[in-house]
Amino acid sequence: MDIGIKCFLTKTPGMGGEIKRSPEDFYVEEVIDLELGDGDYCIVKVTKKNWDTLRLVKQMAKVLRMSQKKISFAGTKDKRAVTVQYFSIKGAKGEDLKKVSLKDVEIDFLGYSRREIRLGDLLGNFFKITVRGCKNGERFAKIRVELEEKGIPNFFGEQRFGTRFITHEVGKLILQQDFKEAFWVYVAKPSEVENEEITRIRRELWDCRDPSFGLKEFPKHLVYERTLLQKLKEGYDEKDALLSLPKTLKMMFVHAYQSYLFNKLLSKRIEEFGTLKTIFEDDWACYVTYKTKKPSFTDFSKVGINKRRVDFLMKEGYATLALPLIGYETQLDGWCKVAKEFLAEDNLDISSFKTDEKEFSSSGSYRSAEIPLKITDLRFKDCLFEFYLPAGCYGTVFLREFLKKDFRSNNVQE
Repeated sequence: MDIGIKCFLTKTPGMGGEIKRSPEDFYVEEVIDLELGDGDYCIVKVTKKNWDTLRLVKQMAKVLRMSQKKISFAGTKDKRAVTVQYFSIKGAKGEDLKKVSLKDVEIDFLGYSRREIRLGDLLGNFFKITVRGCKNGERFAKIRVELEEKGIPNFFGEQRFGTRFITHEVGKLILQQDFKEAFWVYVAKPSEVENEEITRIRRELWDCRDPSFGLKEFPKHLVYERTLLQKLKEGYDEKDALLSLPKTLKMMFVHAYQSYLFNKLLSKRIEEFGTLKTIFEDDWACYVTYKTKKPSFTDFSKVGINKRRVDFLMKEGYATLALPLIGYETQLDGWCKVAKEFLAEDNLDISSFKTDEKEFSSSGSYRSAEIPLKITDLRFKDCLFEFYLPAGCYGTVFLREFLKKDFRSNNVQE
C-alpha cells in the first residue's frame, strides 16, 4: 500500500498500541458553524455508532420518503467509530424525525435554518481516541516536545484513498488518458484489506476481464462496480462507463492522486529538512485564524518580500508552510520544483490536469503542510488521547507520530 507517506518527522521510538479495537475506542465530534432561526432546512445532530455517513443518509431519506439530495452534511466520518455529525434536511419538520428509528443512531432536532449545511461550515473535529496497549510516559513526553519544535505533519490519511487504497491509482491512469486500465483497476484490482471471497472474485475478474463473470459473482453491495460492468456489457467503452458514475465519485479519483503527490512532497520536505518550521522565498504560506478559539485555515500566499512577517507569524502560530495540491494552474517553482520529477515518473505534467471532462480536471490549490495544533491542548492519560484538529486533518495521521505504526499492520518503529 503506497499512499505517498514515506517517513516520520519525530525520531523518538513509537508508543505502539492498537486503535479501533471497538467503535467506542474512536470518538469524533464535529465542531461546526451553525446559523439557526427560521427557514426551510431542518437541522439535526446525529450520534451514531458503526454507521457510514452515506449509508445513514440513504436510510434517513428512505424513512422520510424523500430524495437523498435533500439531506446535506459538512463531511463524511469513519464507520468504525462513535461519531457526532450535523445534517440539514430540506423541507422536513422536527416532528418528522420521530419516524426515524435506526439501531445505534440518536437524532436530536436543533431547529431550522435558511440554508443547508455544507463543507465550509465544518471548522474541525474533536477526537477522543483510546489506544489499547500503548506505552505511556517518557515516549509520549519526548514525542510531544519534538512535535512542538518541528511541527505536526498534515499528511492525507488512508481514508482519502478509499477502502482498497486504489483511487489515486485510478486518478493517475485517468490523467494519462488510459481509461481502459483505470476502469479495471477500479472494478477488479485485488486488495489485501477485503475479505477472502471478494478478493478471490476480484483476482479472477482482473485476469479474465469478463463483465458477465463480474456481474454474476459480485455481491449486490458493490453497487458502483456492478454499474460499471453493466455499462460495459451494454456496449459502452471504459471511458463512457466511468463518466456515468456520480459526480462526487468521479471527482474523487483525481483529487486522490493530488493527495498522493502532496504526501510525497511532504515526505520529501521532512527528509530534506527534518522540520516544517523552515520556510523560504518562493515557498507558500498558509494563514491560521482562531474561530471560537479553535484553529482554522484561511488564505494562502507566496512568500517573497513578506518573508520576515511570515517567519514572525509562524513563530506565533498564525502561519504554516503550505505545499501544492497540484493542478493545471500550479506554479512549481522554488523548492516545489521537485514535484515535476514526481509527475515525470508518472509520464505527466501540470497540463495533464486539464482534460475534456470537468470532473477529471483540477486547477489545483494549496494545503497546510503542518497541523496547527497547540501541543499544550493535547490531553493524554491512561491510553486516552483527546485533541481538536481543523477540518481536513486526520486524527489517525496525528496519532501516527506518537505510535509510529502503520494502522493496517502491527509494525511499530522502534
